[in-house]
Amino acid sequence: MKPGKILLFLLSIFVLLAGLISVFPKEGIKINSDITLYFTSFDDLFSLKKVHYADISQFSDPLDSTNQVLNIDSIDIRKNPGLSDSLLKNICKIEYPNKDISILYPFFYALNQLKTNDDLIRIFHYGDSQIEGDRITGFIRYKLQSRFGGMGCGLIPLINATPSMSINESVSEDWVKYTLIGNGNTRAKHNRYGALLSFARFSNGIKDSTYNDSTYYKGNIYLSPSNQGYANTKNFENIKILYGYNSKDVKINISANKEIIETKILTSNKELNIEEFPFLKTPKSIAISMKGKDSPDVYGIALDAKKGIAVDNIPLRGSSGYGFTQTNFDLMKKTYELLNVKLVIMQFGVNAVPENEKTIIPDYNYYEKGFYNQLKTIKSIDKDICIIVIGISDRSRKAGDYYETNPNIEKIRKAQKNAAFRAGCAYWDLFDAMGGENSMPSWVFAKPALANKDFTHFNEKGARMVAEMFYNALIYDYYQYQKFAESGIGKLAIK
Repeated sequence: MKPGKILLFLLSIFVLLAGLISVFPKEGIKINSDITLYFTSFDDLFSLKKVHYADISQFSDPLDSTNQVLNIDSIDIRKNPGLSDSLLKNICKIEYPNKDISILYPFFYALNQLKTNDDLIRIFHYGDSQIEGDRITGFIRYKLQSRFGGMGCGLIPLINATPSMSINESVSEDWVKYTLIGNGNTRAKHNRYGALLSFARFSNGIKDSTYNDSTYYKGNIYLSPSNQGYANTKNFENIKILYGYNSKDVKINISANKEIIETKILTSNKELNIEEFPFLKTPKSIAISMKGKDSPDVYGIALDAKKGIAVDNIPLRGSSGYGFTQTNFDLMKKTYELLNVKLVIMQFGVNAVPENEKTIIPDYNYYEKGFYNQLKTIKSIDKDICIIVIGISDRSRKAGDYYETNPNIEKIRKAQKNAAFRAGCAYWDLFDAMGGENSMPSWVFAKPALANKDFTHFNEKGARMVAEMFYNALIYDYYQYQKFAESGIGKLAIK
């Protein structure tokens, strides 16, 4: 082919491509829910911009047998003060308003007392879909129970959006879940949603206590240890059922390994109750059967040890951390008191990012104010309840042929930290801990992958690494508390 024809052919191709660039939508063409077709733009074509993904080579799976990262549980900083500096290099520290670590002292004090008392203390871990399935919570629980005692998966709602890796749970079709969170969910005519912001019923309810309908309703719950969970969740010593507000008596049967071991009557009431059923040995299967003319509001079931620490996974899919100001405060307060809650972890943020990745919110002051109100509500339950806010993780958006941190992330981080400090809460910066700007692609493209291809959620392996980083930060500060508590000044200052 002659040179002139080759040049003409190439020019024709360039003109065709330029035409495609000019008419192709910048947001791409959506093929299906998983695939969107993009085409380069003139800006991308001639841009000199280079995106560098974060270096995460220093991270490793805590369950990897080749892991060379220093294990904080294998040392005692009080006896090895020289290790303090080297540990700090591998720990993203918890931050405090005015650097006042004492805001976590009530929780650290409760941890310390577990050495000599028979208490069971609890941690509520609230979060969005990032913690669903007990992914992050499960490993935090495993580490804490291994160190301070305890067993079981803790408190669970009757109906989960995503199955938990730590317990096999199913219910009969009679049950209906009522929740404050999410569009289209069943709402109650009252605001008694409890500490989990949800409850379940197996009947539609009765207008008043004089109603004499002969119809009986029933609901069944089936539980068994999961082989996917950590070893500590495969055993438990008792089951607690949180219920209340049934206008008629309800008969409850508890079966272990298909044999009824206990029958009780849950009398009609207008308050929160906890019914406890102990086990000498963890059964392979449990069935809970309820029958009556009215269902109680069932707020959750806890599988626990008699003493030690319980860590509860409470995922609120679609939430940005709101809802605590909308539920009945007295009921939430009583739940916290009866379950002996000492620490609350609040992990939200990804739902504050607009669905349209091109949208940039100019100001997140509204979110700071709303989130602050939620934290203050929880803090007002008891002065000794401690709260740690886990900040938003990195979330990427597509930018041409690469991925970059969504521009809203930095504003959300700032709003969360401001809200936490204003409310007297601690803050742990997950965005910073995982590598900072443009770190999510590094987690997604890691071999093996540490996050899903939605560039938002960690997978099980990545979640375990996040949990390990948070645990190390928490225990490091617990060491600092111990040093202070054992000093002369500390013995006088700490109750």
